[in-house]
Amino acid sequence: MRREKFLAIVLSTYVIVQSILRAALVVTSFDLLDVQSLFPTLALGIVFDLVAGLFFVLPIAPISLTKSNRLPSIAICIFDFVIVLIAVAQYLFWQEFHTNFNFIAVDYLVYTHEMLGNIAQSYNVPLLLMLISIVVALIFSIQRRIERVPPIKFFLIAAAVGLIVIQTDVKENVSDNRHNVELAGNGAYEFVNAFFANELDYQTFYVTRDNAEVIRRLRSLLTADNTAFLNETDITRRIDNRNEMTDIKPNVVMITVESLNADFTGAFGNGDLTPRLDDLAARSFCFTRMYATGTRTVRGLEALSLSLPPTPGQSILRRKDNADMATLGSIFRAEGYAADFLYGGYGYFDNMNEFFGANGYAIKDRTTIPDDEIFHETIWGVADEILFSQVIRSMDEHHAKGERAFEMVMTTSNHRPFKFPEGRIDMEEGTRPAAVRYTDWAIGDFIERASSRPWFDETVFVIVADHQALAAGKTTLPINCYHIPCMIYAPKLIASGRSDRLISQMDLPPTLLGMLGVSYESKFMGRDIFRAERSMAFISTYQLLGMIEGDVLTVLTPNKKIAAYHIDDWNLSTYTSIEPSEDQIEDAVAFYQGASYLYKSGRLKR
Repeated sequence: MRREKFLAIVLSTYVIVQSILRAALVVTSFDLLDVQSLFPTLALGIVFDLVAGLFFVLPIAPISLTKSNRLPSIAICIFDFVIVLIAVAQYLFWQEFHTNFNFIAVDYLVYTHEMLGNIAQSYNVPLLLMLISIVVALIFSIQRRIERVPPIKFFLIAAAVGLIVIQTDVKENVSDNRHNVELAGNGAYEFVNAFFANELDYQTFYVTRDNAEVIRRLRSLLTADNTAFLNETDITRRIDNRNEMTDIKPNVVMITVESLNADFTGAFGNGDLTPRLDDLAARSFCFTRMYATGTRTVRGLEALSLSLPPTPGQSILRRKDNADMATLGSIFRAEGYAADFLYGGYGYFDNMNEFFGANGYAIKDRTTIPDDEIFHETIWGVADEILFSQVIRSMDEHHAKGERAFEMVMTTSNHRPFKFPEGRIDMEEGTRPAAVRYTDWAIGDFIERASSRPWFDETVFVIVADHQALAAGKTTLPINCYHIPCMIYAPKLIASGRSDRLISQMDLPPTLLGMLGVSYESKFMGRDIFRAERSMAFISTYQLLGMIEGDVLTVLTPNKKIAAYHIDDWNLSTYTSIEPSEDQIEDAVAFYQGASYLYKSGRLKR
């Protein structure tokens, strides 16, 4: 096989396979796309494919110099298998997240055990491999019959021009529809980009102000009638929350539910999958307009434990120097509580054990659950009902010792492969709706079992999602994909009711502490919603940082730009672009730059 024919076939095959994949994604997601921008979306996608294909070609280019006829054929066959396998992975990833490869895909590669286990439990792998092999054989047979191909110089020049083009923001400008933007990219390119951009330095990439001015503005935003700042250089302050609950010191069980959308529930949306949670919500105090700070579990845990807005890049849970921080657990420990982190899987995933262990929580994960109690598990962890049995055991042990306890619980069952024990619900496993129904059953069963325990009447149960199941939409930051349920259930301690005020997930820790009458020294950036004059929420991707106040979404982007949108429809996430006001800009910068500065300067330590 001639050298130019070999290289041209490799590059053109990659582009064609990616184009077929993109066409399949258009067909399966047509109702989500901006049809008017479809042609530039697909055209730009080919440009990205050419650039990514160039980097696929370079490592195997020396094979074209060999005089052997067999080696290039073997190399092409292996190459075909790899690119088809990647295309299938991209297709499945898109169906799950409605986005191209991103940080989630990088994380899955890092945690290979969970990724391979999830694939094995979610899909018929032998059948997939057989179909991939058939497609590869078909592609190879076509390649062998090709006599004429465009000269490789054509591809190299096109790829070189494409490399220049993609350094601009052209992909971000192809459409206002986020699905189009994702579709215009190339999976392999986005994967590599995400791998090397997992942490963005705020000062380098975003609009900045003088740090001293940021702190001054942040202090004004965090001021309340029960607040006394302890110095003038950061946000450390004393919060006086004394009320009728102060002397009771109830236990707290915070159940962080995997991927629970507000619209799955009748109480917070319009769904009918959660009859037990809906019944529980009627007897709880509910926050009907809570918004998650991010799209990953670590973001939810970050907001609920550190009460911080998201910093660009990875969550603080996965960064260096995150030990001995001011957490919700450290505040409860200062009040004499025991603090536990309970997880049904192996907590090395996403650095959860390392973070919570380094911040004073006792770790109770899959490794501490007796083998004879595990009758069902997936690659992510044991069934939720088994996890809740560990919570009951932990609470029983603390009660026997006369201890108050704060239990931070992270569930796993509402995660692909969506499998759970038989006989619990009237739906077959394997789908998201069924997993939601099982999660609902497991929480209801836990509350029912807990109600017979001697510690139940003096325990506050907090039920909140870590994030939504999906966080991709037609807009840059689709707010409807961040709306999560949150309820506080304590029938003997807290009256049922509801708050319809806008609230951020990071506001839950200070709001909860206010309801419980716990006075404390705070480094939190969240605010007690019952004390705050203004209502805000903070939503993000790994790069885009959004602040919501009223009907306005202000977005900071990593090219030192700021955009603002009027929220026309909260449920559909339809926006109208507007000019951001000076106050909106300064407040958004204060929170996001402030979080980055305070973390990096070590001022969020206990």
